[in-house]
Amino acid sequence: MDATDSISDQMRERLQALRVLVIDDNKFSRSLVVTQLANYGIRSISECGDGVEGLKLMQQVAYDIVLLDYEMTPLNGAEFVRLVRRDPSITNPEVPIIMISGYSDLAHVRDARDAGINEFLTKPVAAKTLFKRIEYTLMHPRPFIRTEKYIGPMPREERSKGSPSEPKTRRGLGAG
Repeated sequence: MDATDSISDQMRERLQALRVLVIDDNKFSRSLVVTQLANYGIRSISECGDGVEGLKLMQQVAYDIVLLDYEMTPLNGAEFVRLVRRDPSITNPEVPIIMISGYSDLAHVRDARDAGINEFLTKPVAAKTLFKRIEYTLMHPRPFIRTEKYIGPMPREERSKGSPSEPKTRRGLGAG
């Protein structure tokens, strides 16, 4: 039984059509994520080792999802996300972004969340966990909001209330 046996035909087709960008300065970590994506049938995967190169790629291609690390140079993951959300030269500034990082303390998670990521996963991430989060992100898109201090997906708890508020009222990013 391979990784895609439990995936519906509709989801399999959607995965095969995805354009994914993987950004991680650690070549082994990046290779692991790319292999996991390929095992789920994703065919169009671009990869790079830093956020500057990632921004250049995003100016050329409208990716369907971005997976990136937090701790990189010269831009960390949160800085990269802020630029993506605000740069008019980016072809798809509302692209779902999933951060995958070994830095999972509250300060890093809050910084990533406030930058405008959709989801946060902790390294090492199992292939099944990564797939479930990608599937959830694609199947349950959150409205995109723009305020003076925040550009990104509406926080889940605010969505249930029906009105966006400032990021300081936002809480965790777990699936839910």
